[in-house]
Parts: sequence; C-alpha cells; structure tokens
Amino acid sequence: MAAGVEPDVFLDVEVERGLIHFVLACEGAHAHDLRARFSRVVRDAAGLRLNDNPLFTRLSFLPAGRRVRLLVDTLAGYQERRQPMAFDIRLEWRCDDGRRHRRTLHHDLGAWLQLREVLPADHR
Repeated sequence: MAAGVEPDVFLDVEVERGLIHFVLACEGAHAHDLRARFSRVVRDAAGLRLNDNPLFTRLSFLPAGRRVRLLVDTLAGYQERRQPMAFDIRLEWRCDDGRRHRRTLHHDLGAWLQLREVLPADHR
C-alpha cells in the first residue's frame, strides 16, 4: 500500500436477478476490527438477524480490495416479510496504524422496487 492511503469501508446493496445481496467492501488499505451496526433489525430469508452476524459484529480483518457478498433474500420475499426498506448502517474500523474511522450510510431498498428483471423459469 502506498503511504497515506486510508481504508475506505462501506456496505453496498446489490439487487441482481431479484436477489438482494449486502456487500461489505474495503478499498484503499486494510481495515481492522470492523463493526457494523444497523439502525433497525434486519433479517435474512431464514429469519436470522443480520445485526448479529459475525461478519458485522466482530470482523477482525478486511483486506484492501475485498468484497464480501451476503445473500439476504429475494426482493419480493424481503418486502413480503415486512423487513425494513430503509435503514442506516454505522461502520467503524481501524487502519493499520491504529487510527479509528467511522461512517454512517443510509440505504433505502424501496428504490429497487422499480427494477424490472426477468427470472428464468427455473428460478420461480
């Protein structure tokens, strides 16, 4: 890593072929002791609280360039189960020299509802 490069950690939402994925990503430099806190309880298709997933509660290292993609649900299933369409996520991490960083991102999955994708017959 070049001197002075800071880690940039974020949670992205990807909707592809009707499936929602949360993507935890790190760019720039390595991130340590990553913690992510959702403003609302978010559950995956199995009913498990993503708020409690170790990926978000105690990830000790996320290398630069890594993207961890987590399947959440189908967009229709997520909405039918009345999961929160809008939420904030607060991310906290340390860089290699120990300095702490944080950011809060707002996501609104309702924006994806207008997306029209055709699924193959074997996905219905």
